This record gives sequence, C-alpha cells and structure tokens, in this order.
Amino acid sequence: QKTMKFITVSELRLRATQIVKEVERTKEEVVVTKNGKPKVMIRFIDDTAFEFKKGLLQEPQKEDKK
Repeated sequence: QKTMKFITVSELRLRATQIVKEVERTKEEVVVTKNGKPKVMIRFIDDTAFEFKKGLLQEPQKEDKK
C-alpha cells in the first residue's frame, strides 16, 4: 500500500527540488495543502506515462483552408 505525505504550500516553496527528488526515489504521493485544505497532488510518473499524456496535451493541428 502506498503512503501519502502532506506538506504546505510554504514548505513546497522552500523545498521543491528536494520534494521532487523524494517523490522520484520513493514513488510516494505528496498532497500540498493551502490553509489546511488539500489542493494539489504531486505523484511520480514514468517516461511511458508521460509519452502517453504528451499526445493528449498537444494543441490540435489546424487544417489548411484552400
């Protein structure tokens, strides 16, 4: 079972590089809270997941009008 870590926005601002390295190493999800409420989740993705998502994130090609 994966564990989930909670950090504040302020902690993320101060330790962003360390937090990313930790997520890469442990594969542990990190929830970022603001005013005590969860707002964002940081999670590890591998290269194959990124390649799949990258196609979804590209802007649609514009068709040439003749």
